[in-house]
Amino acid sequence: MTIEHYSDYDPFAWLYNRHWQGQFHPTALAVMDSIFLPRLLERARILDLCCGPGWLASTLSQRGYRITGIDGSKEMLSYARENAPGIEFVLDDARSFEIDARFDGAISVFDSLNHILSTKDLGSAFYHVFHSLRAEGLFFFDLNTEAGFLQHWHGTYGFVEDDHVCILQQQFDDNAKIAEIEATLFRLEEGWLRSDFTLRQKAYTESEVRKALEDVGFQHTETYGFSIAEGVHPLRTESTRAFFLCRKP
Repeated sequence: MTIEHYSDYDPFAWLYNRHWQGQFHPTALAVMDSIFLPRLLERARILDLCCGPGWLASTLSQRGYRITGIDGSKEMLSYARENAPGIEFVLDDARSFEIDARFDGAISVFDSLNHILSTKDLGSAFYHVFHSLRAEGLFFFDLNTEAGFLQHWHGTYGFVEDDHVCILQQQFDDNAKIAEIEATLFRLEEGWLRSDFTLRQKAYTESEVRKALEDVGFQHTETYGFSIAEGVHPLRTESTRAFFLCRKP
């Protein structure tokens, strides 16, 4: 299973931009401030792969980093350009993008790479990140873990506000290691408009990810977990999200 089209991410973009910034943005920044950003020089060039609506790109740009964002969804990028004016954003596929610039670091957060549904395609994304980095460049990303899917991806929840109603149903197939969200969104514009979409994520093991990184040339992979009580800590079996940091030789 692979992502062939990004059409389902366009209606999701509005919902994501509206509701999810505060949920994970502080965690991503906390881990980056601990293990990634201190290893970069001031004014470093950073590639934000699967940049979504540009929240993190905006924050890093305000800190003086030079950011280029890539995403496969036109609607995500339309919000990114509103949220982070003046930053370069490129419409392209994480598995096959090509870019002339070379970067000191690359990031991909908010479990974006879980949306790549095969180890082959994940390796392809790693390959293109590798070749976008300068020598000694760093790559930082996070993934939902199987423990995280088992703990969080089940049941139904939603949002009800004056201008929209959304119901989301989550499930995780432990055999296929595929998590799925089926969503129905009603938005009030010139009348009520309905969108139905399905998003899927893949659970990868730490060893699968390490091998895919090593196969394209990355070295010195470090793995971490995070909790409010402890902050950044070594990755554990029960960690619901894994943070990876590796280096191009």
